[in-house]
Amino acid sequence: MKRRGSPLLRLSLLLILASFQAPAADVELAADLDPLLDFSAFWKTPAESFETLFIPRVENQEKPPQFEWLTTTKDRARFSRQMFSDAKTTLSLFAGAVKVEEAIVEFVNGKAARSTISIYNRGDSGQMGGTEFDALFKRVGLNLGQVLKVSPRRQMSPGTGAVKNIAWVWSSPQGIALLEHNDYQSGASQGKPEFLRLKLAALDQADWTMGKMSMGVQRMALQKNVTRDPGGDVFIAGVPMVDQGAKGYCVAASCQRLFEYMRIPCDQHEMAQILSVDVERGANALAMQKSLAKVDQKFGVTFKPLINPEFYYSSNRKRRVSLKEFASIIKEHADKGVPLLWALGIGEYKEDPPLPAGGQVSGGHMRMVIGYNSAKNQVIFTDSWGAGHEKKRMDATDAYEATLGLYSMSPRGL
Repeated sequence: MKRRGSPLLRLSLLLILASFQAPAADVELAADLDPLLDFSAFWKTPAESFETLFIPRVENQEKPPQFEWLTTTKDRARFSRQMFSDAKTTLSLFAGAVKVEEAIVEFVNGKAARSTISIYNRGDSGQMGGTEFDALFKRVGLNLGQVLKVSPRRQMSPGTGAVKNIAWVWSSPQGIALLEHNDYQSGASQGKPEFLRLKLAALDQADWTMGKMSMGVQRMALQKNVTRDPGGDVFIAGVPMVDQGAKGYCVAASCQRLFEYMRIPCDQHEMAQILSVDVERGANALAMQKSLAKVDQKFGVTFKPLINPEFYYSSNRKRRVSLKEFASIIKEHADKGVPLLWALGIGEYKEDPPLPAGGQVSGGHMRMVIGYNSAKNQVIFTDSWGAGHEKKRMDATDAYEATLGLYSMSPRGL
């Protein structure tokens, strides 16, 4: 369930560092994210110009990379302190005053529209004490006010998140900033700081992702995402890409993608804490199912095991459903525009494109089933591994044999 950068890219990085050496240790992988706060200019930035502001990660790297595209269409970019497993990238805001773990930039209609910046999350940053966390929160807030030249206001949580959040909003003539963290100080027993994230948006892009009340996704809206091409593919378009990185976060990342698709605000780091996912080992199929049941309770969604791994392990690896039923379940949900969470063992059966060299090639994993091709007897799926993994396929019989669990999860009443 982990993914690491390919050996070719890691070798490229080492060669880059060597080419800049004097010595190589002096070369710093770093990105100043302050351009994301320049609302008057940033929201006009197309993807092509974004690559002049920051250096993308590519196959034949000439300069140290600062970010990577999460999709081949270049509509979502990711900065990460842990972009490489063997080299850290320093990400910062406010002229270096605040360090950052990760930042996602979204492009709508070809221009930058929204960004989400993870300033602190316990999964990547380690546990932070309350006093230190409060100081960090105040430092970010003070700097935001100085940059945006407006005062914040408290925003009440709409109650759709997994945990109660504390949120403050800065509204400027050019854009909106939302700073939020889990409410770890309320209740009889005080908890721990889990995350501190900053969301930025252009005025016309401050939708449900910025904490605004929403009616949620409607059935007809989902069906509009169903795409049928001349080659026989029937698949769900518009599922956001999230890269789980080198962590065993395939369950958390898949849930975030599904929930964003359903217009339910969430974050894979927040999700991982709810799921109690082990960063290195991920989770086996039975653990995945128990974790997903927790998400059901926290997010107010309906979780339904369509293929239960308990039956697989207790019946000498016999399926609870037939191959025909398996294909029927996938067709029914894909036709409605509802992706399925898919727990499986990978590496035993061929898939197109093949598993990436240097990444996970065996063991338990979670993907999303997004379609089918009946004429070619194929299942269409997507992996939370970034660009190039948006739409993949496997022989339906092989997919059935590899399956450990298959689940639907959608807003109640949908």
